[in-house]
Amino acid sequence: MSVIERPGFKARYDTVKSSLNEHWFSYLLLAPTVLFLLLLVWVPFLNGVWMSLHQWPFGSGDPTFVGLGNYEYLLTWGPFYTSLKATFVFALTTVLQLGAALLAALLVVNIGKFKNVVSASFLIPYTMPPVATGTIWLYLLDPSLGPVFKFLTQNGILQEPIYWASEGNLALAVVTLVTAWTFWPFMFIIILATLESIPTEYYESARMYGASRWDTFRHITLPHLRSAILVAVSIRLAWNMTKVSQTIQMTGGGPGYDTSLLAVFLYRFAYEQGQMGMAFAVGVILLIIMLVFIALFIREFELEEAHA
Repeated sequence: MSVIERPGFKARYDTVKSSLNEHWFSYLLLAPTVLFLLLLVWVPFLNGVWMSLHQWPFGSGDPTFVGLGNYEYLLTWGPFYTSLKATFVFALTTVLQLGAALLAALLVVNIGKFKNVVSASFLIPYTMPPVATGTIWLYLLDPSLGPVFKFLTQNGILQEPIYWASEGNLALAVVTLVTAWTFWPFMFIIILATLESIPTEYYESARMYGASRWDTFRHITLPHLRSAILVAVSIRLAWNMTKVSQTIQMTGGGPGYDTSLLAVFLYRFAYEQGQMGMAFAVGVILLIIMLVFIALFIREFELEEAHA
C-alpha cells in the first residue's frame, strides 16, 4: 500500500530545514531568552493552573485534587460577583489616568521656561510610597478630623460630613480616585517623552497649510502617541487590577465586599486563610480577565489605525 504525501508538506519541511540551516546562529542567540521565558513565565503559570485544581490548606500536608471544584465554588459564591464588579470599576482608573496624563503632557509641552519644574511637580504622587499616599488621603477625607469635610461643612456646602467608608459605592469611588491620583504620572512620563520626540517640522508644515489645533492633534500628535498609549494602558491596566495595598489600607475591602477586588480576594485566600488552591484559582481568573481587557484594547487600536 503506497503512502500518499500531503501536498505542500515536503515543501514546508524543506523551508523550515533551510531556515534552520541558514539562521542557526540567530536561533542560538534567541535560546537564552526563550529558556528564560519558559522557566520564569510559563512554568510558574502552568504550575499555578495545576494548583488551582487542588485544595491545599497551607502548611497542612499535600494538595488534594478537586478538579474544577475551586472554580465552581467561586462561580456560585455571591461575593465573587460583587468583587468582579468592583474589579471592572477599578479598572476604569486606567481611563482616568490616561486622560489626566494626556492633558498634563500637552500642557507641559506647550509651556515655556518652567517646563521642568511643572513636570517634576506632577511626578510627586508617583514618587511617594502607596501606603504613605493612602495615609495622607485617609487623613484628608476623615469625616471627623479631615480638612476636606471640615471646609465643606463650615462653608455650608454640606450639612454634615459623609462617612464614605461605610457606603459601598462611595468607598469604591474614593479608592478608585485615590489610585488614579497616585499612579497617573507613570502614563504622563511615557506620553510626555513621546510628545517631545515628534519632529517640530511636522507642526510647522501644518501651520503653513492653515491646519487648526484640533487637526494638528488628530493627524500628527495622536498617530505618534498610539504606540505609547497602547504600552502605557496595557501596563497600567495590569497593575491596577493587581493592586491591593491602598484598597486594604483605606477600606479593608469593605464595607462588606464592595471594595474587595479580585486581587484582594487572592490576598485573603492566600495570606489570611491559607487556602492556596483557591488563591491560585482567583489568580487564574484575574489573569484571564486582564488578557481579555488588553486584547480588546489592542484590537480596538488596530481597527482605529486601519481606518485612520
